[in-house]
Amino acid sequence: TSLGSMRRRRERRLHPHEEEKVMEMMVTRIQLSESNLQGSIPNEISGFLHLQELEVSKNDLTGRLPSGLYNLTNLQKLYLDDNTLRGSISEDFGNMNALEDVFLFGNELGGPLPKSMGNLKKLRRFWASDMFLSGSLPTEIGGLESLKGLYLQNNQLVSNLPSTMGNLVELRDLRMFGNVITGDIPASFRYLVNLEVVYMDSCELRGGLTNDVIRKWRKLSDFQAFGNNIQGEIPTALGELENLKVINLAENNLVGTIPSTIGQSGNLLSLVLRNNRLTGPIPPGLASSTDILHINLSENDPDKDATSGIDGQIPDFFGSFTKLKWLKLHGNRLQGEIPASLSDATSLVHVTLHDNFLRGEVPTGFCDTTDLTNTRSGMKNLTADCDGEPRIVECSCCTVCISGSSISVSIVRNGESGGASGG
Repeated sequence: TSLGSMRRRRERRLHPHEEEKVMEMMVTRIQLSESNLQGSIPNEISGFLHLQELEVSKNDLTGRLPSGLYNLTNLQKLYLDDNTLRGSISEDFGNMNALEDVFLFGNELGGPLPKSMGNLKKLRRFWASDMFLSGSLPTEIGGLESLKGLYLQNNQLVSNLPSTMGNLVELRDLRMFGNVITGDIPASFRYLVNLEVVYMDSCELRGGLTNDVIRKWRKLSDFQAFGNNIQGEIPTALGELENLKVINLAENNLVGTIPSTIGQSGNLLSLVLRNNRLTGPIPPGLASSTDILHINLSENDPDKDATSGIDGQIPDFFGSFTKLKWLKLHGNRLQGEIPASLSDATSLVHVTLHDNFLRGEVPTGFCDTTDLTNTRSGMKNLTADCDGEPRIVECSCCTVCISGSSISVSIVRNGESGGASGG
């Protein structure tokens, strides 16, 4: 071949289909979120061999994930969330070994998680919540050595927690609620030393929480495992976690006393332990968490037979909680009088103290700050067991007096109602 012929060959114009192929090879990013896209993802997506980011979230895409998608071995970010995609995730998913972020949530994908996902060594976030995933968690999930966030909440998984998950040493955020996750938290979870958020509520988790595991979660800030069948005592290690802001272990079968050190870090914002069978006093460590917003220790004497329930007195230091909105202590064995200092907690929205052994008079401070004529901001409703003879409690400003054997106070400020999350 002559030099001239080579030159002429180089100068030849590309046919349209060749130009299209060249363009495909050059494209590294497709960003079409919220673009009113409809129809299915074309199998021809496989032609974009150098594609690194595919973002088509919040459209009206339907159909199955095309087989050509799994050929994109350079893809790093895959955002398909909030569409109406159906079908399952293929075992070919494991071929996409450059993936770092995968967002699939809010679709109608189902079936099991592919075992091959353990090959994705660079995967940092896998968000596949609010769908119809089923089956068990594959043991191969332990191969995700770079994973920082695992979001599988609100699916139809039925599984235990594989011990191989202890290999996910980079994991910060674990959300599994709304599935059926049976069995105990494996001892291997003690290696998850970077955990910050654990949401394991309403998933039939059972067994106990151990100090050996909890103590290693030094970075934990938000721990929610309510609505399970967790048994035994609350591990004392929870009181050693200085970054812990939220504890919600309501609706389990916890027994024993609340560790005295809970809250002593000064960072606790919400403590919800209702509907267990706890005993003993309100933990003194709470005095250090002066910015706390929610305390719910109610219904720890569910059988009303005094065999369980928080006892002792309501501590004076509750009055220093100027940001406290919800204080729910009903259904326990608290004794003595309501401390006058409690009226200094001026942000209180709702207080329930009924079904205890409290007595005496509602503190004058409650009445001074109660707005019964709606002329200024303050408490809107105040009810107590101040009816009947003999009166268990005196209350000069209650909107409702109830006849009973224990005091019942319900305070609502500024017309608000309801409770804390999981409260």
